[in-house]
Amino acid sequence: MTVEAAGVIAAVLVTFMVLMGQAMSWSARTAGNFRLHETVERERHQIGHDREERIQRQAGGRNWSLEISAPVFRPENLLRMWSLVEDRT
Repeated sequence: MTVEAAGVIAAVLVTFMVLMGQAMSWSARTAGNFRLHETVERERHQIGHDREERIQRQAGGRNWSLEISAPVFRPENLLRMWSLVEDRT
């Protein structure tokens, strides 16, 4: 009975170890995705990128990689469109 219990405990612990490793991998991937998205959003609002059309950044880790691109934020375009709408009303 003791040998069988040791086998069951070993199987349970190995399964637990694999599941924890997978959970940590998903957690790291999610944190990396959020960090990359935050970086792109911060950079697309900076004045230093006014000559560019898009901001494109990439990140990667163990078994994953991600690339995000976003248009540079230009408030003057929005303000022009807004003034056209206001003139029509």
